[in-house]
Amino acid sequence: MSATSPVNVIRRYLDEVYHAGRTEVVREITADGLVRHDPGSTRTLDHDAQIARIEADLPQWRPRFTADVLAGDDEHAVLVWTARGRTADRLLTGIEVFRVREGRITDVWNTPYSTMPWG
Repeated sequence: MSATSPVNVIRRYLDEVYHAGRTEVVREITADGLVRHDPGSTRTLDHDAQIARIEADLPQWRPRFTADVLAGDDEHAVLVWTARGRTADRLLTGIEVFRVREGRITDVWNTPYSTMPWG
């Protein structure tokens, strides 16, 4: 599996951006115009908006993501995750599908997050 495979790009996204707090890595591994698909809407975020979104939430709880499932093919990665706060008592779970082209995340499909652990 290459360093730019979808699964490896998502691992890097979690480890470097979220776990290490290196939000500038967003500029290397996401499209400058990442499309976020939510139920009923889409929005496109440039690099600055992506970084601002992450930095607005990151310091309050410093999430540690566990990849309960991380699998993919040549263009997509599916991530089932659990995030637990390192500095605040907070738990979130979610499922996201990422499209990765040429080593950059171009699209993310999300469902609303849950505050309950996976059953």
